[in-house]
Amino acid sequence: MYKQLTSEQRYTISVLLQNRTKQKEITEAINVSTSTVSSEIRRNSGVRRHYNWETAQANAVQIRRRKPGNRSVDKDVMEEAKRLLVTEQWSPE
Repeated sequence: MYKQLTSEQRYTISVLLQNRTKQKEITEAINVSTSTVSSEIRRNSGVRRHYNWETAQANAVQIRRRKPGNRSVDKDVMEEAKRLLVTEQWSPE
């Protein structure tokens, strides 16, 4: 199952990159796949190829807020849908 990186993992990536640690060693240190680290660095490195963990975390939070996923269904909407399913005997045919 996919899980987003934590701020601690992003900070660790930043510190290890500053110490010129190889990506494979970074992946082992934070226990994620190599492609995850590679994508994270590519996505959140500026024009000068400098990775900033604070900017990366802020970007992740902003994206999470814009794309709330299935949790975005309002409770009132869900209750109305359930009521209609029962009272109108809707079925997924």
